[in-house]
Amino acid sequence: MAPSDNSSAAQTTSFAGKHPELANDNPESFRQAPPLHRAFDLARDPYIAKQIMAMEQTEAQRRGDTERSGGGSQMVKRDKPFPELRPEFVQAPIRETFNRAWLREQRDARLADLNRQREQHRTLEQPEQTMQMNAETKMQKQRVPQR
Repeated sequence: MAPSDNSSAAQTTSFAGKHPELANDNPESFRQAPPLHRAFDLARDPYIAKQIMAMEQTEAQRRGDTERSGGGSQMVKRDKPFPELRPEFVQAPIRETFNRAWLREQRDARLADLNRQREQHRTLEQPEQTMQMNAETKMQKQRVPQR
């Protein structure tokens, strides 16, 4: 058995291909290989896939998607405020009224969301409480001496 020339040499990985001056030294097969990291990023996590897809859109397109999907403020949809040139002393009360209505709507939405979460939590806890009560009644029945 003849000793191999490669066994005596230390095997290392070279990152020289990433250097701009040496980038053309890569084999042709490496340069023609399709990039696989995008397909991997899209498949590994649905949240990352949504982020990547959103980054390809403009801000207006992203906003349009949320507005069409029913998200957004009902108050703004209902009142449809349009900007108008008004004197400074008239703008402050309008702004205050809008801000109060906006905050009220946001608070109501958060409270509705909180109530929905509480209901879900209650429905999840009920089976556990029922099982616990059943176990306690069994234990009490076992402890009571029968005469």
